[in-house]
Amino acid sequence: MTAITEYLHWIIIAVIVLSVFLYGVFVIITILKRKIRVRDATREIALLKMDLLSKQAHLENLIEDSVEWSPRDLKEYERTLEDKKIMRSKLDTGMLIADSKVKRLELGNETYELFETLERIKKYEDKLYGEGVLDRGS
Repeated sequence: MTAITEYLHWIIIAVIVLSVFLYGVFVIITILKRKIRVRDATREIALLKMDLLSKQAHLENLIEDSVEWSPRDLKEYERTLEDKKIMRSKLDTGMLIADSKVKRLELGNETYELFETLERIKKYEDKLYGEGVLDRGS
């Protein structure tokens, strides 16, 4: 019994330290759980916001699609589509014409450069062999 009373104050201090340590661990675990719950809740809120925005956009599309068109509006819409087709065909035709003209100009430029090269060759041959020595006509 004297041994227990001798070390009683050490046992009480150890129990107090152990209880403070366990309480600290409990507090840390509680804080970490709350942080995880807050993070998960934030993610859930973000997902709900995105879902809400997509539903809102879908509703707006449905509202736009549900508008009734008058015959006058339909005629104007068809006329606009027809004008669009005509403008597209005019643009395509213009592009084809421009492309053919550019090709013709490029061909003309290349032909001119070839004739210039041929003239330089003739002048060089005339210098080398004398004028009229080589038969160029046939």
